[in-house]
This record gives sequence, structure tokens and C-alpha cells, in this order.
Amino acid sequence: MRAPVVGRKVDRQVVAAVKDRNAPSRYEAVILMKPGVEDSVRAAEVEKLKAMFMEGGATEFEVTDKGLVNNAYEIKGYADSHQYMIHTQCPRGTAKLVQDKLNEPVIGQEEYILRYMFFKEK
Repeated sequence: MRAPVVGRKVDRQVVAAVKDRNAPSRYEAVILMKPGVEDSVRAAEVEKLKAMFMEGGATEFEVTDKGLVNNAYEIKGYADSHQYMIHTQCPRGTAKLVQDKLNEPVIGQEEYILRYMFFKEK
């Protein structure tokens, strides 16, 4: 067993810097809503999502309505769903906050969002 060397200076090299948590990142989200929901209700849900991102500091928010699509498998008993693609640029913590908000149970209201996924773009 070797004794530790005392007083010896070692050159250190920084391999990677820690990224700023408040720096904006680009995200893509896929939102699947129940089929048969009125256009005004779906638009209101999208506006709620936009408001959540904007409160979190989003600088961009773009929505693409893909329309009614067939799911690869049934989601909560539905063979098809209304699909939205969302592209946004926001601070890193904002996407997590929105996901946490969407995970909260809906009490006394009908749940319109069947499933959602967030992806970080490079």
C-alpha cells in the first residue's frame, strides 16, 4: 500500500462545464387528445399549455395540428386521437414544471389529454 503524496500539485483539466440551468433549450412535445372533443375545447386546452410555457419563460411556442390519427394501440380505450406537435424554446426547468402540472389528477372535470411526451431537441 502506498502512502499518499502530500504537497504535490497536479495539473487538472476541465473536461466539461456545467450547463446553466436557466439557459433556454428547444423542446418538442406530442400531445394526444380524446377524439370527438369540440374544436373550441381543444383550442382552450392548447391555450392552457401555451400559458404554462409562457409563465415559465418560453420565448417561442409553435403548434402544429396533425388532426385525427390512428393510434398504434388503444390509449385509455381510444383507437384514435387528435394529435398536436408543439415546438417551444424555454428554460430547462419549465418543461419539467409543465409535465408535473399535467400529471396532477383532474378532479371534477373531464380529462381531455390522453397522453403526452416531451423531447429535448439538440
